[in-house]
Amino acid sequence: MHKIHRIPVFPLPVVVFPDEEIRLHIFEPRYKQLIQDCLGSDLVFAILPIVDDRIQEIGTLVRLQEIVKTYEDGRLDIRLEAIGQIKNFGLHNRWPGKLYGAIDAEPIDDSSIGDLESIEKIRKQFEILCELNQVQPYHSIHWDLFKSFKLGHYVGFNLKEEYHFSALQTENDRLQKLLNQLEIMIEQSKNRKEWLRNMNMNGEFRNFGKESIKGNI
Repeated sequence: MHKIHRIPVFPLPVVVFPDEEIRLHIFEPRYKQLIQDCLGSDLVFAILPIVDDRIQEIGTLVRLQEIVKTYEDGRLDIRLEAIGQIKNFGLHNRWPGKLYGAIDAEPIDDSSIGDLESIEKIRKQFEILCELNQVQPYHSIHWDLFKSFKLGHYVGFNLKEEYHFSALQTENDRLQKLLNQLEIMIEQSKNRKEWLRNMNMNGEFRNFGKESIKGNI
């Protein structure tokens, strides 16, 4: 069992997945102080999702990568690297002597490996979804190194669904959740495409070939 450590916390209405890069604009004094404390140190902190106005139990451990810009009034643009998941065992309003809060956290060790057949199904379904909507994700998906979290933001989950997805305990559970969600999104995309087609018909003459007319008259 891992040892529980007290670390700084930054609650946000967002879900951050392991290995993700996140960019934030920092303006509150307590979090400007937290970022300054991270400079030149090995200090890490937790981002805990706020869902339905409640701080959740499963969060993400992050490390400061870069202060991209410092504004004249002290605001900051920063880049963070997500380095793993943590479980929150207790919230504290103040880190000793600081403005920001803290949590008692334990690392979550998920070394489970996903089923290759499921990954291949996900790849094919995701390609269908992208083709139907004529889009591609901002970040490339490396399928030979694929982990389920890589698609967490790209399959239409809302915030609550993203959190529940992040809290699943094994890689295969997450892969199955992705497959189910992709099926939903593909069906919705097909219906949307048909709706757009009908909206844009503008009174055209419709032609049905013999093969499309079934049954006897």
